[in-house]
This record gives sequence, structure tokens and C-alpha cells, in this order.
Amino acid sequence: MAPSSLPQTPPSAVVIVLFLLFSTALLCESRLSIDYYSKTCPSFTKIMQDTITNKQITSPTTAAGALRLFFHDCLPNGCDGSILISSTAFNKAERDADINLSLPGDPFDLIVRAKTALELACPNTVSCSDILAVATRDLVTMLGGPYYNVYLGRKDSRVSSASSLEGKLPKPTMSMSQLINLFSSSGFTVQEMVALSGAHTIGFSHCKEFSSNISNDTHYNPRFAQALKQACSGFGAFGIRSWIVW
Repeated sequence: MAPSSLPQTPPSAVVIVLFLLFSTALLCESRLSIDYYSKTCPSFTKIMQDTITNKQITSPTTAAGALRLFFHDCLPNGCDGSILISSTAFNKAERDADINLSLPGDPFDLIVRAKTALELACPNTVSCSDILAVATRDLVTMLGGPYYNVYLGRKDSRVSSASSLEGKLPKPTMSMSQLINLFSSSGFTVQEMVALSGAHTIGFSHCKEFSSNISNDTHYNPRFAQALKQACSGFGAFGIRSWIVW
């Protein structure tokens, strides 16, 4: 998805971006609650905050990676942690689907660190899907985004298939009508689609995802197209540039 220009994102739009990512799960899990782990894992919040802070300080790209990982987990089949399951000799999991191969390693490492610490304190209690949801919220808040309540109590999926993602995640080659249809099939309006897509500009955009269209796509603003050409010059097909929103 091509990077956008740099206007400030209204807080209300950012709230829409993050809340809608797990709204489907809220409908399916009526027993979710904000204080789900208050009795079974009282140290949950502190462990999460300590782990997230340490990881973000040492690897500042973690926040952007976690937001994208959360999006790729939630949009296809709900926020069930299925993106975190590894492939086996008999099954190619979601994380190894072509569209997910560019997901960075830092957010995966963060989930492993948090899960390890929580297992030592509260064995067999906190789900990885809850860890990812809370980590994303806290990281976005650390970067200046809004704080919002995360309802907890999700159960992790035990099924993950790369083939199940076909047509369920947006691609940079999709037309506007295709994107609208994809998001509307999950119940999102055009406004919500724009908010969800715009959240990607918190981090990095790969030049290879859009550089081939800069000269040929007449829909680009000429000045914006020229800026993109300069940003990607000398970086080849694998160039990366950062576009910070908040």
C-alpha cells in the first residue's frame, strides 16, 4: 500500500482504526471484559507494560510492526492469534502466506517475550491473541496515539492456513473498487476502510510495493509522485522509507 502524505490523523479516526480491528471478536465472545485477568493473573498489566516498553526502546520499529501484525491477524478471520501459528511439514500457516512474508520479526518476538513472562507468572492463563491486542494498543499509545479499552478473554485459534487468506487482505495492486468490496465484505464502510488503511503510515512502506506505478499511474498527484521517486531512488526494488503520522 503506497505511503500517504503527512497530515495529522484526527484522534477519532485512529480510535476507529484500532477499535474496529477487534470489534468482531467482541460480538462473538460475549464474556470478554476489561478486567478478565484481574484474579487469574493480577500481574498481567505490569508484565505487559514492562515487556512492551523494553522491546520498543531497543527496537523502535516494533510499534509499526505490531499494528500491521494485528491488522493481518484480525481482518481475515477475527482476532484469534492464528497469524502467530508456525507452519509444519503438513500445513502452510498464515504467517507464511505470500502477503504476510513482509511482516517484520520484532512484533513476533515481542509476543514470544510477553507470553514467556506471563507463563512464568500465570501458567496456561493468558492467550496470545489477547497479548497481541494489548501490545498493539500500548505501543500505539506510546507513539502518541489514543488510549482505548481492550476487552480480554479471547481464545487462541488452533487452526491457521495460508490458503484461507485468499482475497481477505488488501494488496497494493488492487483497484479502489476491489478494496471497497473487500472491506465491505467484512462490514466496514469506506470511511472505516480509509482509517484502517491510513494506520499503516505509522511505520514503513516498501518502495517495491508502489514504485512500478509511480511513472505510469496518472492518478498520483505530480508533486507527490516526484517525492516518491526521490525517496526510492537508489534503493532498487527493496527500498524502504518511513512515513510518520503521529
